[in-house]
Amino acid sequence: MKKAILSISILQILQADNIESKNLDSIEAMATQEASLESMLNKDSISEKESTKYLINSTVDIHKIIPSLRIYPQGSDTFPMVSFRGISSPDYYSSILGIYIDGIPQAPNFLIQNLSDIKSINIIPGSLGLLYGENAPLGIIDIKTHNPMQGNYILSEATFSRLQEKISFNIGNELIKNKLWGKISTQYIHDNGYIRHSNKLLNNADSLIVGGSLYAQILDSTIITTHYDYQLLNSHKDFYLTKKQALSLKLEADDLASWSDFTNGEQDKILNINPYNYAQTHNASIKLDHGIKNFDFNLITAIQKATSLANEYPGIYVKDEHSQGYYYNTTQIISEARLEGHHHDFKSTWGMFYKYLLLDNGMNGVDTSALGYFGTWNAKESINSFALFGALSYQKKHFGFNLGARYQFFHNYIESKKPPITEISPYSNSQIFHAFNPFLLLSYDLKQSRIYLQASSTTKPGGFAKFPFADTDTIPYLEESIYSTELGIQTHFAQKKGWLKVALYGIWRDDVQSYVGVGYYKSIKNIGGAYAYGLDANLSLNWKILNIFINTNLNASRFSQGGKNIGSITILGQTGNYNLSGLIPKFAPIFSLNAGIDITMLKKEKQSLSLSFLLNTQSSYFLDDFNHEKDLIQKAYATLDASINYDFLKHYQLIFYTQNLTNTRIFTTALWDSQGRAYITNAPFNFGLRFIYHY
Repeated sequence: MKKAILSISILQILQADNIESKNLDSIEAMATQEASLESMLNKDSISEKESTKYLINSTVDIHKIIPSLRIYPQGSDTFPMVSFRGISSPDYYSSILGIYIDGIPQAPNFLIQNLSDIKSINIIPGSLGLLYGENAPLGIIDIKTHNPMQGNYILSEATFSRLQEKISFNIGNELIKNKLWGKISTQYIHDNGYIRHSNKLLNNADSLIVGGSLYAQILDSTIITTHYDYQLLNSHKDFYLTKKQALSLKLEADDLASWSDFTNGEQDKILNINPYNYAQTHNASIKLDHGIKNFDFNLITAIQKATSLANEYPGIYVKDEHSQGYYYNTTQIISEARLEGHHHDFKSTWGMFYKYLLLDNGMNGVDTSALGYFGTWNAKESINSFALFGALSYQKKHFGFNLGARYQFFHNYIESKKPPITEISPYSNSQIFHAFNPFLLLSYDLKQSRIYLQASSTTKPGGFAKFPFADTDTIPYLEESIYSTELGIQTHFAQKKGWLKVALYGIWRDDVQSYVGVGYYKSIKNIGGAYAYGLDANLSLNWKILNIFINTNLNASRFSQGGKNIGSITILGQTGNYNLSGLIPKFAPIFSLNAGIDITMLKKEKQSLSLSFLLNTQSSYFLDDFNHEKDLIQKAYATLDASINYDFLKHYQLIFYTQNLTNTRIFTTALWDSQGRAYITNAPFNFGLRFIYHY
């Protein structure tokens, strides 16, 4: 599905002649005529049909379709790390990509989400990300769910598999004709686990999502949307394993490893018998859309409150997972106002954004004497961020010209009344950042093709280490500048049955934020430069009985030679030299490819049968920026998913599926110190059955 974000709003469509409020099937056709900046790129998208047949059940699964994007848990889903085009962040708190769900920016520790009720998933490239919320440097993951204003619907699912059970129910309905619509969404997932010990499967998890929305047309040209959802996670799935355990998925010993056992490279003891993550999240938002003449105005206010208690790390054990462990609590309040104008060949976007984020983290009653830390400590950080942005667009016949800019102000304040170690005195500090970022987008249409060129300057904000475990963590790190350019072409061929997109890109980073040091003694600071360049190619062919897509990424990433990429750092009296000069960053494979094949075996009026195959392959890559030894390299791999899809009686779908048929081990996270190596690995082979009802 190709995305077309409207420069005409839903409000205008509601007022259009001969179009009922609940029947908006012509939205995309009208949007094509009034294309906005995003549709000029039309870069990467996943449709509802693709998310269903290729099992895109979480934001982590997006890489099944888009090979240049990976989202990794770093010890737990609460601490996600994103890698895009060979660029990643050292800190989950300040990501290179942002995530929007139905137009609402999500909190930084909420990048990993279970997905339900999905209509589309789109990647808005970096330059246009300047016109959205947080100013994520390389772009926005934009997720849309079903909207009852486009028609009443029911979407329910029951999944039973070797590794997981899932039940979801979503309903949207018109409550008062042409005035009020509502929807309710629920989802429960139980992960059975696959790591075995004493005839038990250990890494199980339960998650629950319950939410609802109301859409009220209070005036002919005004709609107010309110939303609330509650999410609960009780997980024991984030096991750090030795390589021996990761390959066998078994814990054969009963002995628990101490921290010294881990650092000495212990292979047979259990690094942590009971890792867990207990998290609750509340999301509430209100959105106002108002259309008048040639202008559309929308205002969003949202609050997200997340609390979590977790313990994953090797050598650290707790007696009570309901009161002890690492906590990471966030409260985020955002407000965004946008004014879209359109008059003949000209369009404009003007907006402002404000965010308040309170981060409260620390540790409750954990025995960390082996590490030299207090078992209870606390640090709080508050961030105030304000932005103004604007863009002008001119479209005349075949030529499009777009110029925009963004100014952003950041204020960070941190306070640690009880630091984790005696070497750190109670402290507080603050930092202010300013950033001005322009972007340029040019496009030219040639019959069935479009050529575009974009260039942008973006800024990744600075701040403080979120877990101040060392004296150097009390020192703020500065913002990172990112400069990117992209030249692309999109074209139809074979009587519009084929679609090809090719993009050449280059990314330069200055004052790179990185954790530097040796072994366990690391701290985040600004180093020198880094760069990435490569090619994204997307090919799709759609025939009557055969659909094929091939998405590939070729990428070269390096830290620049010399300069600040060579240095030393002293942490708690331990001085370590580092040299990143010319090294390949972590999570930056040279080659990635995803390929999907959908074969229609039977197609009648009320039933159809198809086979789907999905191949995911990547070349080898490093799991750490500094340490490139063979134990911290993920070898090249390939995984294969397959499914049989049977649609019947118009509204029903039965899917028998398999995942990871090659039973490949992929290390998503690595932790190392001295001789110790620990890994979090992906799920093994799985098979299951899905039943879907969609009305």
